[in-house]
Amino acid sequence: MSKLDTIVKTGLSDDFAAYIDDLKSEIRGAYLENDAPWIVCFSGGKDSTALLQLVFYALSELDEKELAKELHVLSNDTLVENPAISKHVDGQLERIRVYGQEKLYKHNPGLFFVEKGKPKIEERFWVNLIGRGYPSPNRWFRWCTERLKINPTSKYIGDSLERHEKVIIVLGTRKAESANRAVSMRNYAGNGRFRNHTLPDALVYAPIADVSNDDVWSYVLLTPNPWGGDNMDLLDIYGNACAGGECPFVIETGVQSCGKSRFGCWVCTVVDRDKSMENFIVNGEKWMEGLLAFRNWIYEIRQEDSQYVPPRLVGKVQFGPFLLRVREEMLERLLKLQDGVGVELIGEEELNITRSLLEEDKKAQSAGGMRRYFFEMSKGERIAVVSDCNVAEIKRKRLGPIYLKNIKFKKSEDVTNKYLKSKRVMYYRVKT
Repeated sequence: MSKLDTIVKTGLSDDFAAYIDDLKSEIRGAYLENDAPWIVCFSGGKDSTALLQLVFYALSELDEKELAKELHVLSNDTLVENPAISKHVDGQLERIRVYGQEKLYKHNPGLFFVEKGKPKIEERFWVNLIGRGYPSPNRWFRWCTERLKINPTSKYIGDSLERHEKVIIVLGTRKAESANRAVSMRNYAGNGRFRNHTLPDALVYAPIADVSNDDVWSYVLLTPNPWGGDNMDLLDIYGNACAGGECPFVIETGVQSCGKSRFGCWVCTVVDRDKSMENFIVNGEKWMEGLLAFRNWIYEIRQEDSQYVPPRLVGKVQFGPFLLRVREEMLERLLKLQDGVGVELIGEEELNITRSLLEEDKKAQSAGGMRRYFFEMSKGERIAVVSDCNVAEIKRKRLGPIYLKNIKFKKSEDVTNKYLKSKRVMYYRVKT
């Protein structure tokens, strides 16, 4: 029996129907337990789709007097989502809005909201990668998660808390998804159906925490989508990606954002390979080849073995932001890619901010290209920086662990052309 046959057989059983009824009863009980509005987090993947379907079906069995508190459906757009996933989510959100306001909450449409959170302009991906030169994210410097995912969601929750004493954040996280997420959920267990969020007066509710992967698929594929979406489209997306799951809706630190072929940002360099995008291409999405090539390039140029280090400095140097010329090349490649694929990869506002940051740093650009700069720090220590601009003359506050506020420029000198291989600023301490 195939995996899909097993899922179908499970979904058609009387035991499974009773199990779903119990879940809906639990959700109704949680909804009626207090007056706090619900914020249901929706990423468009199978788990959040199953969650939202359960919530809608559960609440549809309440009478209008009971259905009397706000229900928010919150999606998060990093602005660098896989375009195929982003298109799917946008289509679902409009259908969800119509269903919520015209059917579920038709007695009071003002209680139903659909929102899509976005990062603040100064926290967006290209502003930081190209405009400020942040190295591409990796496991040890995952600067993107907080800026692109946690902060926009936290702001929406915080704004809601200004109007209400308490809010309930409803998540589709499951203990079966991964060891990291199971540990995260166990850490908050023991407080009844709700657990505390890092934001005061916000509670988290995960009604499908114990639902298995097969049961999620059984429910999604065999239960009519209440807002009129076609869940077979969702199955096709997973089939094309051959992925283990979608990126979770991240609302706090300590929860793994992405990894191992999960759906997420097309520029993600936290994983060594984007297997889901590779499989999209294998399965016919040839237009994604340019996206994958760009992603692989920004992954490769952040690696230490892509930088030139003279033998005498091996083990003594650290690497900082991307060089100015590399950032300019990135932007040129990005805009060329955007024209080629016909999909917006960087919005006009973000492009303008990114360009202005580049122009600001160009004021400190060294006329001769790469140079070695010597600086004295506040406690008399000295550092050498190999770069194509004077880091003391730009707005950057730090160079790795070194604060730039009080450093004093001492001198600069030419360097060998071998440094032209380098893609990132290099720095190291020198004897006084």
